[in-house]
Amino acid sequence: MLHSSDIVAPDKRTPGVAKIDPVIFPVLDKLYARRIQRLSTQADALGENGEYFRFLVHLVQAQQQYIAQNPLGPDEAATVRTLLDQKRDHAHLQASLLNIPYWQAAYTALVGQVAPILPSSVGDKLAALSADKEQLAHTATHLLHLDYSQVDAGVSVVLWAALSTCWAQAVSLGQTQDLPPSTTQSAHCPCCNAPPVASLVLGGAREGLRYLQCSLCEARWHRVRAVCVDCSSSGQIEHWTLDDAKSAIQIETCGDCTTYIKTFRLDYDPELEAVADDLGSLSLDAAIETEGFKRVGLNPFSFPV
Repeated sequence: MLHSSDIVAPDKRTPGVAKIDPVIFPVLDKLYARRIQRLSTQADALGENGEYFRFLVHLVQAQQQYIAQNPLGPDEAATVRTLLDQKRDHAHLQASLLNIPYWQAAYTALVGQVAPILPSSVGDKLAALSADKEQLAHTATHLLHLDYSQVDAGVSVVLWAALSTCWAQAVSLGQTQDLPPSTTQSAHCPCCNAPPVASLVLGGAREGLRYLQCSLCEARWHRVRAVCVDCSSSGQIEHWTLDDAKSAIQIETCGDCTTYIKTFRLDYDPELEAVADDLGSLSLDAAIETEGFKRVGLNPFSFPV
């Protein structure tokens, strides 16, 4: 594994860019289309071993279809945003989730789409949770409080996908750039407080700028480069790749807090998609974790077990 302290240069602005947007909100149909394409590419590359990626293609297609046919209404979106604006303990969060039917209906719809391609025991487990709204909300509360060990990993993937369809629309419908600067310096999303999937260095009109992409609401928020996303230290930042310094997929480590985050250089390869390509490059995570670093963030298709 190659490493260097200066693979990634500090932020640079493209001439003509007047300001840096603190948050970039998702265009979900395009995002899902790109994710489906990249997951399909991973599945094809793996051949017979690509079964999980093919399942994920079905899941993301189900997300895309659900929001196209059942867009979130403005009143329910406002209810979700009110929930996101408040820190709630387990009981209060569960009660609030029970009063938001959209994500529950999304979960039922996603299960209906993916259960036929799953082993019957898995499909039955997913369907049983759909039928018990109290338990469904209880399980979702664990996920939103990041208590991943309390939820079956297979259930987590489908349930998080259902929550994401709701949260992503709610955040996009209420989008505002008027966020306090301190909120965008967090390791967690300033819109919904979920962890990031990865760090992205953008191309195009935002060439060279780094954004973190949320694992739940899909928003991206700006973070200055060469600074640890977890502890904000800059003293022991290094970047690692498995091949060369110009690799489009890199790992950023912090020696001060011994954390790391995956970095996708979209300025090198604009076809990359954070969730799909993170899942397709877990060998890089395995290599860096042998060096003693722990991951910042979450891939919603690969929950910790």
